[in-house]
Amino acid sequence: MAARVTPSPRLLQSLQRSRFLVRRAKATLGVGERRSAAKGSGMEFLDYREYQPGDDVRHLDAHLFARTGSHYVRQYAVYQQLPITIIVDGSASMNFSTPTKFDFSRGLASALAFVGLAGGDAVQAAVHSHGRLHWSPVVRGLRRAPLIFDWMNAQQPAGTGFGPALASALPRLAHRGLVILISDWWLDDPEAGLRILGALQQEIVVLHVAAPEELEPARLGAGETRLIDAESGHEVELLVDQAVLDDYLDALAQWQDRLRRQVVRKLGRYVVVRSDTNIEHLLLRDWRRSGLIS
Repeated sequence: MAARVTPSPRLLQSLQRSRFLVRRAKATLGVGERRSAAKGSGMEFLDYREYQPGDDVRHLDAHLFARTGSHYVRQYAVYQQLPITIIVDGSASMNFSTPTKFDFSRGLASALAFVGLAGGDAVQAAVHSHGRLHWSPVVRGLRRAPLIFDWMNAQQPAGTGFGPALASALPRLAHRGLVILISDWWLDDPEAGLRILGALQQEIVVLHVAAPEELEPARLGAGETRLIDAESGHEVELLVDQAVLDDYLDALAQWQDRLRRQVVRKLGRYVVVRSDTNIEHLLLRDWRRSGLIS
């Protein structure tokens, strides 16, 4: 059974004034704290436009009419919520290492959901398991953060097919918001899922969660080894020596570089995260320095 992964009270207190720093994502929902592209009623004046039938006459500028003889409407900045979607891969390959990549990812997703709520945004999470995405309710407001925490704690890893399952998320991503994908990316064709999401013009952050043993395979030792694919059950026996380790590390670097270029070129940001990383240090130090969160 998966462990409970609720963020510590100390971390939550430190994140209460945080928010996501976005590049192209747009605030499009409800009433929030981010200036949106929309213009309308508000407190912060932006500019004027010519009056059109149906406009609220309370926004007509009498002084401008006296000077020009034409009717103009005052426009104000509109502040809305950024739609944030956090999707966690719960494939069988994520149930590896200590802590498991899945437990680490759920804990990270819970903390990131709190950042979204602290920033006044609308947050929804999804976990891939048994071949499909399971969705949490859409949550707004810090007081409802426990709803996301409890929902995330109830999720279990199982099955395969994270890449194809991403296509099922498309109907829920109608707004041009921020999508955070958390996975080990041990997929047959990871680029296919990214291409699907890239077509929607979402701003995407790809978090590549890797176990220490995957980044440093020498930890597993050398000699005769039997490897079992956690998702397919396929077994391979091989002799692990330095040449094999070097080949693996070279292939890993090439694969990560290809995935990074795909993300950066079309979608957004790519970040490799070790599953034994201290989440407090990651969010409060590393990601603040790199401009992911404030």
